[in-house]
Amino acid sequence: MDENVRSQQADALLSKVIHEGKGKLTVFLGAAPGVGKTYAMLSAAKERLQQGTDLMVGLVETHGRAETEAMLAELEVLPRKQVNYHSTVLTEFDLDGALARKPALILVDELAHTNVPGSRHKRRYQDVAELLAAGIDVYTTVNIQHLASLNDVVKQITGIRVRETVPDSFVDDAYDIRFIDLPPLNLVERLQQGKVYLPEYARLAMDTFFSVSNLTALRELAMKRVIEQVDASLISELEARAEKTEYILKDKLLVLISANSDHRYLIRIGRQMAERRQIPWTVVWVDTGKTRDQKKRTWLNEAMAVAEELGATVEVLRGSSTYKSILPFLSEQRINTVLVGAGTRHRLFWWKKRLYQRLIESGLPVEVSVYRAPGQLAEPQEHDLPDSPLGDKKGHLFGLAYTAVATVLAVLLLDVLSRGNLVLLYVLAILGIGLKFGARPAMATAVWSFLSFNFFLTAPIYTLKVTNQDDVATLIFLICIGLISGPAASRIRHQFILLKESNRYAETLKELAQALSVADDEKALWKSISRHIGRALEVKCTIALTGDDRQKRLIPPPRFTLQQLDESVVDWTMQHGHMAGRFTDTLSASKVTVVPVVPVVQENTVIAAVILYWDPAQPQFGNFERELLQAMLQQAAGTWRRIQLVTDLESARVKTEVEQIRSALLSSVSHDLKSPLSAMMGAAESLRILDKQLNNQDRYELLDTILQESRRLDSYIQNLLDMTKLGHGSLKIERDWVSVDDIIGSVLSRLKRYFPAVKIDYVRRHEPPLLYVHAALVEQALFNILENAVRFSPQSEPITIVMETTPERCRIAIEDKGPGIPKASQEQIFNMFYVVADGDQKKQNTGMGLAICRGMISAHGGKVRATDGSQGQGTRIEVELPLDYPERALGKVSS
Repeated sequence: MDENVRSQQADALLSKVIHEGKGKLTVFLGAAPGVGKTYAMLSAAKERLQQGTDLMVGLVETHGRAETEAMLAELEVLPRKQVNYHSTVLTEFDLDGALARKPALILVDELAHTNVPGSRHKRRYQDVAELLAAGIDVYTTVNIQHLASLNDVVKQITGIRVRETVPDSFVDDAYDIRFIDLPPLNLVERLQQGKVYLPEYARLAMDTFFSVSNLTALRELAMKRVIEQVDASLISELEARAEKTEYILKDKLLVLISANSDHRYLIRIGRQMAERRQIPWTVVWVDTGKTRDQKKRTWLNEAMAVAEELGATVEVLRGSSTYKSILPFLSEQRINTVLVGAGTRHRLFWWKKRLYQRLIESGLPVEVSVYRAPGQLAEPQEHDLPDSPLGDKKGHLFGLAYTAVATVLAVLLLDVLSRGNLVLLYVLAILGIGLKFGARPAMATAVWSFLSFNFFLTAPIYTLKVTNQDDVATLIFLICIGLISGPAASRIRHQFILLKESNRYAETLKELAQALSVADDEKALWKSISRHIGRALEVKCTIALTGDDRQKRLIPPPRFTLQQLDESVVDWTMQHGHMAGRFTDTLSASKVTVVPVVPVVQENTVIAAVILYWDPAQPQFGNFERELLQAMLQQAAGTWRRIQLVTDLESARVKTEVEQIRSALLSSVSHDLKSPLSAMMGAAESLRILDKQLNNQDRYELLDTILQESRRLDSYIQNLLDMTKLGHGSLKIERDWVSVDDIIGSVLSRLKRYFPAVKIDYVRRHEPPLLYVHAALVEQALFNILENAVRFSPQSEPITIVMETTPERCRIAIEDKGPGIPKASQEQIFNMFYVVADGDQKKQNTGMGLAICRGMISAHGGKVRATDGSQGQGTRIEVELPLDYPERALGKVSS
């Protein structure tokens, strides 16, 4: 129970956080036109004006009422935008002008208004939503009959279908709802006085919509809606404060729709039921794999659109049967209430129970509510049966043709095969019709086959009589097999269609995942996703990206031309993060559909926009294609996030390494420069102060200290310069022929000057070759290795140098008897400033010598590596140099 309390509190607080930063919506709600909504809105606006609020009238419809026009006298009014439509100039609310002016509060009348085609949005409430997203407070008006969930109820009350509606979820998010009330008799009186409509329309209005009974019912409906809104706000506030002491688990509502009927009415009823009970609700459609004509696809798409508009969670299940598919879903989701259409029992299958009857008898603890479409006596039943009792009429024609072909073949083969075998020709025809057109044409084909076989192939021929007992058995066998195999083939066909769609969905995502797994940069990512989307949806596709310079880039270059309107669709989508363009209600006149790519972890960030250019003959953007596209974009967003993380990780690694190098350099400079300088300064100061008191031996030792430390300092500075040259690629390699023996001899002589007591064992396993190298650099590299070996090898142990050759390379191995280097660090010791902490000691060691060594040897095309010493003691460092002889070098030798 505590977990449930915390969850509800978190949801309530999250809802409040989401609305922070957005503008506040105030809705002036009325039961009918003429109750004074616009006047009340203007009165409230004037109060805000007196308080110093920066407000503007975006659009107000006065309908010629003098008192309403007088209220506009002191208010700033935004000029309307002119829109050309079919050679006629019409005016609309100027959304761009309002966003550019950006007042603190703006008044926009008639929320349910439908904009002129060619406007940015199809509906005015979408304009208001964009104003709210920009942080502008909005005052607006709407009548109760325009709420989408009440559309069917209003039709039952008034007999008039309201075409302009507003999603309930939009009004639910309002900061304040103000109910503007006027008793029905007073409203009728205003109507008679011509204050609502012109006199010539007033009488007609009173005889239809404005009857007292209608107005009374609408008034009660509006009050009930406001009370429900107040209750919902109170519950949300209490949950956010955690002040509610007793909670119960909320019920869940499921609205089950079909593609065989227009079930928008059912979704609206579901919205009302969920609102009354304050419970979550889901709209579910089961795809059984059956083909649907254009009318049914339109019904389904409109139902899905209404469900999303009213705030439902939409789910699509797939299975061979609606009943069998919905039962596990009800159990898994713990659904308490199911809302279904009434349906009708078909004449041909009168024994079949309706879907709601089967749900009631399923044994699940669910409440089943059944509704019939308003104004209709019957609905097509919920068993996904076609509208026609005979099924697909085209299938029956093909059934007759298949039967005729089977009969001709049977007659021709009558002398070759027995009648029992000829029956299989008709069975094949029945199966073919079942797989192609469904169960009913297949069953009809079975009947045609029975009659045809009897008429043409059983004695007496050309009659429907049967005299042979074997023929009777054959006919019975034929009709039974036909009636069984036809529906079975139909079921196989439906399952095959479902499997085909599922495989297409899975294979598309699998191929995309494989392609994205190797994408290592954003360009490769967007090229791949564009190619796969275009192939999966059979559409021209490109991706729009916005760089740091705010300029759009299209990857890959589009194979179509983007018009100015299309550019506007892309800009709007990337700014607001919602789909726009063709098949939407925003800038629907465009030829392209633009879908934003939004990562899950950054829901308010649009990283890209997918531009889909459709064939002009494309009828619609179906639910399957939308679902597939969203799944592909989720994969793309995940891959984009992975690339970003890898880039950030690499940047962090480089930054860390740079910081480590900086720290090491500072530490090294502070120690290795300061130590010799201190010794030199101390020796020099002793010579100056104690010059007369020192004997020759002491003076010589002090001068020797200055000389040794200056050499040490010179070596360190030279290492720094060498590393700088290597890092910037400015180290010049002036090659010449030199014997490897001469290089090693020079290194040993230099080493003896610095370390007179060192012991060296030099072993030549092959004749010393000539190397085409920069002798000084190779000497310096070998000296750094030997110096490192001398520092960490016991004085009593010799250092071994082994020289050997192969046809391609000369190998010089230097081995000491020191503490050795762990295997994990044998590669890292060649990194700049790296010093083995638990092996070789750090005394007078900057960590640059071996890094310089590798750089110099690599510049000659050679290799350096560290291994364990022989017998597992000490360290062995091998230097390999190539023995390749360029033509110019050979020429120099021969001369």
